[in-house]
Amino acid sequence: MPLPLLEDREHIHTRTITINAFRRKDGLMDVEGCLIDVKPFAHQLMDTSREAGEPVHNLSIRITLDNSLTVKDAVASMDRGAHDMCPQAEPNFSNIIGLQIGPGWNKKIKSAMSPGLGCTHIIEMLAQMASGAMQASWSRKPGEKDDRPAAEEREMDTGMLNSCYPYRQNSPWVKEYFPNSYIDAVTVD
Repeated sequence: MPLPLLEDREHIHTRTITINAFRRKDGLMDVEGCLIDVKPFAHQLMDTSREAGEPVHNLSIRITLDNSLTVKDAVASMDRGAHDMCPQAEPNFSNIIGLQIGPGWNKKIKSAMSPGLGCTHIIEMLAQMASGAMQASWSRKPGEKDDRPAAEEREMDTGMLNSCYPYRQNSPWVKEYFPNSYIDAVTVD
């Protein structure tokens, strides 16, 4: 269901984030993120200006991951940064090579890109790219081999357990698909 419509307001900004994942022939996976910020009116920044509809930001990064979701390569491209010097940070994103997507990912990224070595918008987008990588790593086409263990042998990763409504430890979904991780709700009178 879409959001309810509201009236008497003015559109002032659009941020579009696109994340795509690609399976490579060498067994690795590429995850590409692109962030574009646009305003519907001409505006002035401290050191530059933009016409209506001209991107304030047009930022991209590609991370290459192995099966353990460890970063094997990282390439950033800032086609348009808010400031002329922004693209000078592109090579610094190689600092994230060797990091693994999982618990603490955001903290590790910020540490690898500090102090002030990267782009706050690309760093923030890497959090969403990690989630996209997880989704992509679970992708199977019809007819592809399903090598998951039987439900009674599975345990949900602790980073996933209680991360959302269906994944809560006492949900019917966890009980059916990850019974070893299921904990019945305790009621207190």
